[in-house]
Amino acid sequence: MATERPDGHRGRGARLRGAAALAARWLWHYRVRSGLAVAGITVAVVLAITLGSVGHGVTANGGQAIELINRDLWATTGSVALRPGGVGGVANPVQNAHERTAAFEATEGVSDADALGFNAVYVSDTPSDFETIVGVGVTGSATEANMEAGTAFGTVDLHYGSGDYDGPMTRELLIDRRTAERFDVGVGDELYVGGTIATAEQQSFEVVGITSTFSRFLGAPTVTLHLSELQTVVGTTGTDPAAVIAITTPQDASTDRVQRRLERRFPEFSVRTNDEQVRAITGRQSTLLVAAGLLVLLAIVTSVLLTANVAALLVQQQRESLAAALATGMRPLTLAVAVVVQGALLGLTGAVLGCLLALPMIAGVNAVVGTLTGFGDLLLAPPWLYLLGSGLAVGFGVLGSLTGAYLVLRLEPVRVLSRH
Repeated sequence: MATERPDGHRGRGARLRGAAALAARWLWHYRVRSGLAVAGITVAVVLAITLGSVGHGVTANGGQAIELINRDLWATTGSVALRPGGVGGVANPVQNAHERTAAFEATEGVSDADALGFNAVYVSDTPSDFETIVGVGVTGSATEANMEAGTAFGTVDLHYGSGDYDGPMTRELLIDRRTAERFDVGVGDELYVGGTIATAEQQSFEVVGITSTFSRFLGAPTVTLHLSELQTVVGTTGTDPAAVIAITTPQDASTDRVQRRLERRFPEFSVRTNDEQVRAITGRQSTLLVAAGLLVLLAIVTSVLLTANVAALLVQQQRESLAAALATGMRPLTLAVAVVVQGALLGLTGAVLGCLLALPMIAGVNAVVGTLTGFGDLLLAPPWLYLLGSGLAVGFGVLGSLTGAYLVLRLEPVRVLSRH
């Protein structure tokens, strides 16, 4: 073990280099325990980055999805819920959607309002081999959609008529890019769509446009129909259900004022701005995010305890040699710094490994989710998230090493050496 000259002429830089060399020697000597500490820190970093990317992805994608629809306010009477065993598979909370949408649109300060409904439907390019895809129903002409090919609907929702669903069915269909690739269809081709396979075999629709707007809004492959036509093929015309009413206000109107007006006129509805709708989307993930946060916290505590254990064992097992070094003139502060540097090196190693492992993990999860849903950016990890994870890792190591540094500063060379 290196010693420090009693006259103390060694410079501060040399002292730090000596402390770093000593810390590296300790890490190699206790490489099994050091490896466990690094593993703990690595796991904490991977969890922090990966789960942090989930929260960031939900928030960012939620905001992007809302922006894609290009509306100002969102009104609904509840959350969209799964309806196992029912045709369509989804319970849409807004009833009498066409009448409610017309009432919203007739309100002062509203320039446009459209209802959106969501249902699981069977889709195929032939009257067989059906797959389940999310069906989107809209009352308007879907001109807000960003078209990649073809056009939006040529008309608004005509089939609803005066409420008897006796108007003509346009049989127009918008699909997203993944649905187009899955069935190898494009503008002008036909797809069979229905709430049951028996219904789908008899209901064909012409693809008039390709857009990913609604698929990104929902995070899944979609086919988009006029709302009344979707209700007809899934058998929900009796209650005229929809999930949400999307509202546009004039550019010179106060969105907050229109929101308050709608809330007074329609007290059974929750009317949200874009920001509030994004928070509502992320709020539904609160249980998952809280659980993820607790998992990260557990990993952090574990990594700190592992590092503290390595530092404490080092001091305990090297008491005699540390005491001898102090007795020959090495400053206690130099040894304490070496212990802290050891912790920082453990943290830095864990940070590097954690970042390297997080990259393919995030890419893998996004690839799987993209394959299953067509939405490949569920996890978003910006550079600052990696920097944050790395900073936390070094902090874990330093924090854990403080126990050993404290024990070094408390070491009494005369008492320790007199026992041997």
